[in-house]
Amino acid sequence: MTTSDAMYALGQLARAIWPAGDTPASILDALLAQPVTGLALATRHKAAADADQDDLAALIARLPADLTGGPVQIQDQAPFWLGYYHYLTALDRAKKWGPEQLARAGSLLYGERWQSELARALDVNDRRVRQWIASERPIPPGIWADIAGLLRQRQQEGLALLREMDAA
Repeated sequence: MTTSDAMYALGQLARAIWPAGDTPASILDALLAQPVTGLALATRHKAAADADQDDLAALIARLPADLTGGPVQIQDQAPFWLGYYHYLTALDRAKKWGPEQLARAGSLLYGERWQSELARALDVNDRRVRQWIASERPIPPGIWADIAGLLRQRQQEGLALLREMDAA
């Protein structure tokens, strides 16, 4: 995992804990400059107890075991903000989207056997995907952020292939 990926996940984590964007300045500063300290402060904050615990666990699981203690240079902090704002969009999607959109995205990404493939890509059990489809469990906002990332990646791969085809 790169520093960019870790900072992106930390940005998502901050927004997951403080969806209104009211992250305490001291914690925000620590997350940006000293990620290990910031992570400890964020996860111990009372707001973390109110956040979706499954979503937090998934975001924390993405962080490398050797997460840097800092300092993170300012030019390396941009992915934090990207994750922070992408998660905001995911929060909005989670309110509006449900099993139908999940099935549509999964089918677009992986075809007929999309549930198993999507579960693998999201690093969740395929049973969890079936629970989301059956509306037995809510789809966490972080999942929508991940799906948007998968769709963006697929779009970029498709455009790159088209450029190669056009150049041939």
